[in-house]
Amino acid sequence: MKKYLKLSKIRCIFAMVISLVVSNVLADAVPTLSEFHPAVVASVGEKKIAVFFLKNSLKKLVNGEYVADAEIYYSPIGSDKTFFKYVWKVEGDQVASVFFYDWKSPERRGKSMYVLVKSKLSDSAFDGFSYSVMELPLRVDGENASLLYFTGDPSDPALENCKDGKDLVSGAKVVCSYKDAASIKKYFTAQDK
Repeated sequence: MKKYLKLSKIRCIFAMVISLVVSNVLADAVPTLSEFHPAVVASVGEKKIAVFFLKNSLKKLVNGEYVADAEIYYSPIGSDKTFFKYVWKVEGDQVASVFFYDWKSPERRGKSMYVLVKSKLSDSAFDGFSYSVMELPLRVDGENASLLYFTGDPSDPALENCKDGKDLVSGAKVVCSYKDAASIKKYFTAQDK
């Protein structure tokens, strides 16, 4: 009888381990949202929002349909109203940096959040990385701060698809001058007059 109970316990433990492994494998196959970059707190005056960068696992599962690498959302902090609002998509392998710049010049006055995206770039002509910057203006909308993205606004060409790596055709090293927050802020300061 003791031998039977011992064998039964071993089978039960084995079954539990197998079921845990199977449930973890199945959970990985289910479409989910996960963190693409840690959340950031943005503020305009006293108004604050939490900004979320969420990666969508559907990109790996869907064929023939467009799915963004990640998406940006925000939610108010310390407000009577609670909501979770979509801002825009993120295209790239990773968010390299998130930073803020408060423009002083009259034509651009206001605070914006910038998202620096880094992507691996490898083809027959180039091997390295591409950097692009997204501007998301912060505004006060009634009682809450809001984060905006204007699809029609032209991007600064110097901050789009800035390559850093090796030109495989000529063999030359290519250096992106704007691949970190400090160099981009310096560039903005030179323009902010």
